[in-house]
Amino acid sequence: MGHDRELLIPEPLRPGDLVGVVAPCGPVEEGALVRGITFLERLGFRVVQGDNCTRQRGYLAGHDRQRLENLTGMLESPEIRAVLFARGGYGSMRILDGIDCGAIRRDPKILLGMSDATALQLSLFARCGLVSLSGPMVAGQMAKGLDEPSERSLVDALTLPFAGKDLVEAFAATARVIRHGRAEGLFLGGCLSLVTSLLGTAHVPDFSGAVLFLEDVNEPPYRLDRMFTHLKLAGVLDRISGLVLGHFTGPRGIDVSPDAERIARELTDTHPVPILAGFPFGHALPNLTLPCGVPVELDTDGPRLTVTVQAGFRVKLH
Repeated sequence: MGHDRELLIPEPLRPGDLVGVVAPCGPVEEGALVRGITFLERLGFRVVQGDNCTRQRGYLAGHDRQRLENLTGMLESPEIRAVLFARGGYGSMRILDGIDCGAIRRDPKILLGMSDATALQLSLFARCGLVSLSGPMVAGQMAKGLDEPSERSLVDALTLPFAGKDLVEAFAATARVIRHGRAEGLFLGGCLSLVTSLLGTAHVPDFSGAVLFLEDVNEPPYRLDRMFTHLKLAGVLDRISGLVLGHFTGPRGIDVSPDAERIARELTDTHPVPILAGFPFGHALPNLTLPCGVPVELDTDGPRLTVTVQAGFRVKLH
């Protein structure tokens, strides 16, 4: 499988680097934000908080213009080496069209988030080739407290190169193989509801040949079925090379992962790709930090999920 495109892979962080915290989505509870920032400072980073992080306009952290200006200001600042989402909710889709990729191409930096951040991460990959990190958010899981595997994964993802890393190694014994096989392709995905919401827009990447990773929260099985079916009808499930499933939690915290796994298997029967489930990422702990946009190899016999740099990729390291 050949890909003739440039991947922008930001440099890992070093102790003392400045990181920015942004709120392009929902309003942030101030106490949680303080706890999350304290956690980052304990890791050895300097932190600057976005102006709109504590603003509230209904279900948004301020007007679209305020949220966009805050995000773009962080992306354009040469001093800031990583941009971290405070929380999810809803709102990043409303500002996608206003983001200028020029600054990102000139100075790619780490972008860390999940949930609603999926829309921004996939958009910037589709338009700029930016590799981002899908992982805990500052006023979310960082504020509540990460378990040891999640914290170790986060620190490694922020501070170490991930080329050659086996993303599933520590949890190989608990991963569930839904369908055996091997696959290679770009590792793309995130929150299922945001992936499906981008379909038909200019902000969705080409999932052809991708190893797709998905998770979601507060979704009952029939809505998971609707979203997976949306991916099927849009042709996505017939173009991917592999599927990796994380945490799926329904209303009232009920684990609906078995439903998600059954639905995913049924809807890929005509295009039987390998499926690895029980992968620890998403809205529950452990939540491993995953590089979104890198080439990977999936082998269910390990199982192994290895980050690779293959012939056919033009990779630009920063």
